[in-house]
Amino acid sequence: MDWFYGLPAALSLPLFVGSFVILSLVVLLALRPLVRRLAGDREEWDRVLGYAIASFGLFYGILLALVAVSVYTNFTTVQQDVLNETSLLASLYRDVSGFPHDQAVPMQDDLRQYVHLVITRDWPLQRMDIPPNDGTSAISSFQTHLLALEPRSAGDQALLGQTIQEFDEFVAARRARIADAEIALPALLWGVLWTGAVINAVMLALIQVKRLTIHIVMAGLLALYVGLLIYEIASMDHPYSGSIAIEPTDFELVLKQVMGG
Repeated sequence: MDWFYGLPAALSLPLFVGSFVILSLVVLLALRPLVRRLAGDREEWDRVLGYAIASFGLFYGILLALVAVSVYTNFTTVQQDVLNETSLLASLYRDVSGFPHDQAVPMQDDLRQYVHLVITRDWPLQRMDIPPNDGTSAISSFQTHLLALEPRSAGDQALLGQTIQEFDEFVAARRARIADAEIALPALLWGVLWTGAVINAVMLALIQVKRLTIHIVMAGLLALYVGLLIYEIASMDHPYSGSIAIEPTDFELVLKQVMGG
């Protein structure tokens, strides 16, 4: 699916859904002559097929809905993790600004370097579903500078305690954002979804319709809708990849608005 996540939505959407509809219609045209030969008693055929389609449609529709909701929930969770990390970064940068200038500058440089690494190195790796770790050196340097501080007043002591607490929260948020790079539906579940799509196309092809045009329109519309649902699931399944991927915009804003570029 690398080709899918490498294309913009204007190309991937019509290509994916169009291919899905065309393959469904190919199945219809391939099975239509066979249905005419096998369906001796049309009334019994339609009754049995109607029960089968109704039962399958119920279960497959519920599965698609649950998977779509699950993928969207994962997507919004990743967005929140990124926002949480950048919010803590901004707070850390402002907190260390309260220390004396000679102590604050090295830590501010560390945070600025970390944000640069996230934007230029972490994000390309995350687009390939690879958990990054390029910011480790900047974080380790910040931690060394932070723990080496010697408070010069009670105010500095209180600020140091608050900064250490926020740093711990930031490290946890960073780990959450990195772990999000591996979020994806299990391969088995994708197999179930695609198997259901094939069964859906076959069942639509088994319906007896005298006029081919009506049969193609009916099957094509249903295939179009199922294809759109699967496209939406696939697009949001990898939050850092694809046409609607989460971008490092929040980090860029923190770098520009809080850290001075």
